[in-house]
Amino acid sequence: MNTMRSRYLFSVEKIATGLLLIYPVFMLTVKGGMNQAFFLILLLALAVALVRPAGMAKVIWGREWTIYALSMIGMTAAIFISQIFNQCLSAHPYDAASRYWLAIPVFLLLQRLELSVFTVLQYAFPVAAIAGFLLAENIGGSRSGIGTLDLIHFGDFELILGMLALLSIDWFARDPWLLRILKILGCATGLAASFASGSRGGWLAIPVFIALFIHFRSNKDALRIIVPSMLAALLACALLYTLNSTFHQRVNDLTNDVAVFDQGDRDTSTGIRWQLYKAAVDVFSRHPVFGVGPEGFALEMKPMMEAGKLTPIAAELGRGEVHNDILSKSAGMGVFGLIAMLCVYIVPFRLFWRATKSTIAQVQRAGQMGTVFVSGFFVFGLTVECLNLTLATAFYGFTVAVLLAACYNIHHNERFTHSNKDNHV
Repeated sequence: MNTMRSRYLFSVEKIATGLLLIYPVFMLTVKGGMNQAFFLILLLALAVALVRPAGMAKVIWGREWTIYALSMIGMTAAIFISQIFNQCLSAHPYDAASRYWLAIPVFLLLQRLELSVFTVLQYAFPVAAIAGFLLAENIGGSRSGIGTLDLIHFGDFELILGMLALLSIDWFARDPWLLRILKILGCATGLAASFASGSRGGWLAIPVFIALFIHFRSNKDALRIIVPSMLAALLACALLYTLNSTFHQRVNDLTNDVAVFDQGDRDTSTGIRWQLYKAAVDVFSRHPVFGVGPEGFALEMKPMMEAGKLTPIAAELGRGEVHNDILSKSAGMGVFGLIAMLCVYIVPFRLFWRATKSTIAQVQRAGQMGTVFVSGFFVFGLTVECLNLTLATAFYGFTVAVLLAACYNIHHNERFTHSNKDNHV
């Protein structure tokens, strides 16, 4: 019986390892692949919750997990409250929001598995970034993407996968040179695919990433690092503007959008976004507590257009999205949506930030990766509703759960205790 249950634990760890290895590349290459991988590991977590393998520790619930769980449930609660008040019940908005709290059992499973399970992530992230780069093809004009994702999400995901690949260098030990090359190549191809996609909103996260990298690597000589790093970033942007036609065109498009907006042409990419941002603030100011419902913003477009607050083109596009995650949730669900959206970012960020202060190197690095991941999604969501698709919320909720489990895995304490004992012998 014990042998059977030991094999059960072995099988659980191998299945979890396999799913962590494939989920980033599945997200990019298979239609619905992210959700498929998510639900497979969720089923595994539920099976372990029903029958715990021998040798696996029980769940020890901490205060941090309560805060984390509430932050993941908050969006679903905000949707329900808003729908009840607006008397407009619909199941559709819960689909994407459910991916946040469905990741909680995944976290509780991975948090108790052996640390070796997480080592595959240092292959998963760069391989996915490279795969996305190789599969991208021209879709018209000078922009490149893949068939399974829209251009903006593709560019943003490639960028964040490249950053995770870079941060995973020497995560668990000093990397062999081939693995180091794989990670550097993953970072380079992730950046290249993002630039080729022309998803310029995501590029706003690059200065944030640079600032975080400087902070994580800084010491008493931080000023010596900051100046050359910023100069290198400026030089890189200048080279991209000169050598990369897509980057050059998209930057020129932005400056042109601003120029014609000042002349009264509001129907540019930037102008339409600005109109929708103002519309969302207007809606929130009139419905600050419960909003107009998760899908109510679209109904506000016609009267706002008739009032001259929106152009017809902006009103038409506004029926699809606000192009800002925070403003979208604020207009749709009022203050409850605003708080829920901020908690989705802030609570994981604080947990990851705390992990970066750990005395255990592997925990520090996992915390740094989580901090960069959450920061990236926050910036992405400022110019597009990044978390309005089930695929995106599944990727976010699942990866947050995985990296949190890597930070707060129970086996870290055991390893650290054994290490200290060995040092005192």
